[in-house]
Amino acid sequence: MLKTAPENDTQFVTPDNSENSSQADGRVVAASNVTMQDIANLVGVSRITVSKYFNGNQSIKAETRKLIEKVCADLNYIPDQNAVRLVKGKANLIGVVLPVLSEPFFSEVLNVIGMETGKLGLRVIIFCSYNDPAREAAALLALRATKAQGVIITPVFSQDNAELLKKLEQEMKIIFLDSYITPKCHFVMNDNLQSTGLQTRYMLSRGHRPAFLAAPPVANPSGPERIAGYLKAMQEADYAPYLVPLNNVDATWDFEGFAMHHTLNMLGSGEWEKSGRNALICATDRLAIGAMAAFRKFGLEPGRDVAFAGHDDIPVCEYLHPPLTTVKQDVVMIGRAVIDFLKTDESRFTAADPYFQKIIQARLVVRESA
Repeated sequence: MLKTAPENDTQFVTPDNSENSSQADGRVVAASNVTMQDIANLVGVSRITVSKYFNGNQSIKAETRKLIEKVCADLNYIPDQNAVRLVKGKANLIGVVLPVLSEPFFSEVLNVIGMETGKLGLRVIIFCSYNDPAREAAALLALRATKAQGVIITPVFSQDNAELLKKLEQEMKIIFLDSYITPKCHFVMNDNLQSTGLQTRYMLSRGHRPAFLAAPPVANPSGPERIAGYLKAMQEADYAPYLVPLNNVDATWDFEGFAMHHTLNMLGSGEWEKSGRNALICATDRLAIGAMAAFRKFGLEPGRDVAFAGHDDIPVCEYLHPPLTTVKQDVVMIGRAVIDFLKTDESRFTAADPYFQKIIQARLVVRESA
């Protein structure tokens, strides 16, 4: 579980130009030399209570936590992380490594992670690999050097860092978010088979004949699982599937451009007309945005001539024309599950049950596009 420090005073640092001082019980505390005992005196609690606060102990009353936070804010003090690491062996730090920062799903999950780690008195540091294995490796090594308490990672779709991650898992807590290299790991992700099945069965129930547009190969297993969810639902309905042809596919996070390119190719080749389809299910909402634009270039209006469904329910879906039918991932539950793993005592994992693995179901959101 998340480690706590021995009940020792922790030194604090403040900017050199700080002239602040605080007064309590007639005693002035110099801002440049505050100790944990000083903070305890100002708040009116024991030093042990203040120590628990800085170590993320959740047993502290909300009112007491707010008082401690106010005193620290008034004094402009933050823990000296070097001192904390020496005492604890670990920093009050959680690392997050993502392949891109522009993806709305990641932004939403980061918001939840930030809220949950804040309750524990932990800081979050975010690294972006830019889908580059070398940058990803550098980020992981930097977090090991800082003695972070844990790492949340959405890995690059590559085997380049498989051995490094395997080694680091012996030294620090690592959980995979939305994607992994091997299923033999700790992970939290959406139930992609369930969510894509929801899209497909809904389309079929409306009398539509849906095709499927897959995402670029940037995430495993979510990409293949979303295809599998579509194929399974079509098979159950005894209806032939149709996958939008994807040729010379690059591992890109430019989903809109990717969808536009491959949808235009399909429409221009006449394959769409030959397929006899009147609906398109997209593996992500961003793919749907690009595909809808492509259909308009051929004079086909989304929501009227072609039914559309996306996946993720990013904030813009409600404001598209037409508003996009989609499935909404439970981002709050996903983010909280990631933090639950970081709080889990390592003794909970056994040879018979070695991994923390959470697969979280989504729900259908119906709008005018389908």
